[in-house]
Amino acid sequence: MKISFIGVGDMGSEMVPHLAAGGHEVTIWDTNPDRLTAFHDDHIKAATSLEDAVTASPVIITSVMSADVMDLHLGHDGNPGIVHYLKPDSILIVTSTLDPNKIFTINKAMPENTTLLDISMIGGVRYAREANLALLAGGESKSFDRVLPVLNLLGLVKYVGPVGSGAQAKLVTNVGIMAAESGIRETLDLADAYHMDYSLILELLQLGPLKPVILRALDVTNPRPLKDSVADVEELLNATKELIELPITAAGAKRLREAVDEADGETAFIDITDKKTALPQYKDQ
Repeated sequence: MKISFIGVGDMGSEMVPHLAAGGHEVTIWDTNPDRLTAFHDDHIKAATSLEDAVTASPVIITSVMSADVMDLHLGHDGNPGIVHYLKPDSILIVTSTLDPNKIFTINKAMPENTTLLDISMIGGVRYAREANLALLAGGESKSFDRVLPVLNLLGLVKYVGPVGSGAQAKLVTNVGIMAAESGIRETLDLADAYHMDYSLILELLQLGPLKPVILRALDVTNPRPLKDSVADVEELLNATKELIELPITAAGAKRLREAVDEADGETAFIDITDKKTALPQYKDQ
């Protein structure tokens, strides 16, 4: 099958080789042209434009930051987006963490005889590299069945309902994930107040049910800028502010946003476990 993959950053660059290894012809495109030269596989070719990428394949997968999704798919400043180039019988797969209303907006703009699937991902770069992502799929079931063999190359796939359901399921799971991530940072904030060693506290946490959470936070093979995690939870809060109050999530997002804004230089996800994201009064202790 011919597949186009748009957005070959940290996640996409790890997913594309699995598609090629599965025997598919993959056309890639990214707004950063330097990313297109990183692949050395006869089954992977770079498109010369967004239009070239979209029209090359009946299945188009996008993997970009949430803030870039609407412009990419719908166009901006007079420039066409993906929906303007889709051919009849195309399936567009959006994998970004999104407000479900954005999925509904893209779906309304889809041309006749094309289909949108929102397939959110749980797992980071390491999981993409190991083809061990959890994929939460929303959309028309017939179209989902058509692309299921492709999705199976990337990890465990779960169909969760009609279009928008994948985005909704991802936001629901992100509530729990955010509580765990910000909880680690707040745990270490209290450790600072008690003048306790981080390594001891992280060791103690691994003696109980939080062990998988701590191991994930400490995993250097699963890199992610902390600001990207914050962007995801801010997308969640904006999406749900008229629906339900999420005080724990909001407080956690505030703490991690402060950690990003006050850090000296770029912060990675693993930095929630070290002094780089400590409260200002404890950074130098």
